[in-house]
Amino acid sequence: MEIEKEIQMDSGTRGEQRRGEQPGLITRLRSGLRYGTTLRSKLVVLVLTITLLVVGALFWFSLASLRTSIAAIYESRARSVAAVISKSIQEKDYILYYSDELDADIGRLLDQHEAVMGITVVGRSARGFLVVASTDPTIVGELTTEEEQIRFEMLSDVEVSRCRTGDETFLRAYHPIFFGADLIGVVLVDMSLQEQARYITSLSWKYGAASLVGFLVLGSLLYLALLSIITKPVGRIAQAMSAVAQRKYGVEVAVPFRRIAGTRQRDEVSHLIDGFNLMTKVIHSHEQELMKLVVLDELTGTYTLDHLRAELERELHKTRRYKHPTSLLIIELEGLEERTSEETDAVLVRSASFLVSNLRNVDVLFRIGAVRFASLLPETPPEGAAIAASRLRDQILDVINEVNFPVNLGIAHLGWEEDGAPAIDEVIDIISQPFDLLRE
Repeated sequence: MEIEKEIQMDSGTRGEQRRGEQPGLITRLRSGLRYGTTLRSKLVVLVLTITLLVVGALFWFSLASLRTSIAAIYESRARSVAAVISKSIQEKDYILYYSDELDADIGRLLDQHEAVMGITVVGRSARGFLVVASTDPTIVGELTTEEEQIRFEMLSDVEVSRCRTGDETFLRAYHPIFFGADLIGVVLVDMSLQEQARYITSLSWKYGAASLVGFLVLGSLLYLALLSIITKPVGRIAQAMSAVAQRKYGVEVAVPFRRIAGTRQRDEVSHLIDGFNLMTKVIHSHEQELMKLVVLDELTGTYTLDHLRAELERELHKTRRYKHPTSLLIIELEGLEERTSEETDAVLVRSASFLVSNLRNVDVLFRIGAVRFASLLPETPPEGAAIAASRLRDQILDVINEVNFPVNLGIAHLGWEEDGAPAIDEVIDIISQPFDLLRE
């Protein structure tokens, strides 16, 4: 027989883990997010994330389309201004010859179009393309660069490109001037993009405000829909299941709307509610029948000591005859001596639910004393019982954290191989002795 010492944990050390490998930060974070937050909080985060992605994508797409449209409008505007200036120049007798009248025309055109930053008229000569008039008098009479010479030679229609000088970006329109089929000059018109930038900024703020309103409205509608369809029904089921875990079988989950007879039921939540209500009634009915046989403990719903005696006798017989190992877990609750009967009963019921949910289906739980439980582990050697006890210790905080006063929970295990199975009375005497002796 092997007996493992108890590891006690009380409410004063709830934040501590047992000796051994500690959970990592990611594991703790995932556990806290998964189990430490309500379904409503998860849905709020989910709804806000989905809404933000949808509204953000629409905002980005709309703003990108807006920028493209405004850029196309301003490019068309630059072409139009260049065409007007070119036509104005071509209608004059001087055409591309420098004169005071050409400068005056350029000045008037600048006054008419506020967005125009500068106008340059380039004429073709024997030496190449040179500046014959410009709003920048320092470049008048100079030849254009080799790169511009090549560009002008290939120019056949109006072109608009985005240029940058220092920190300023502007549009430059190239408008060719033809005499018959011959290119005789080019009009360069530079248009500022400050007005475009101000317009885009203003619309961006308006789009942003509209997107924020849409985000709030859409998020609220989605949240209210999910709250009505999922959160509230699941919350009612969770509350009812908590009551059933405390062996209060009078609860019943109400459906949101009355179903008309003959309506085919496809809603999964309604199926879940109906199944839960039916399951509760069946469990209560079966438990009442078992209690009549004095097999179940009336408070905790676990099996009684007499039933343990019968089950253990059968398992020990298998151990002696068929060489099948058998083990027991002994669980003792301490710290309840000064508590009221209501508090003691609540802890016992909660502890029984915890043990049943964390043991295997074949590991039957029995109440063998006022504050003591035992679990029969069939086909389990002592080493397996040690592992089962260790797993329970890892989860003890789930019980202690739900109690508002200090409680000690001790676990010991004992087991028998094929050569060491004692008599049933000897085992009953062992598990009935004070728990302090089991720690030795």
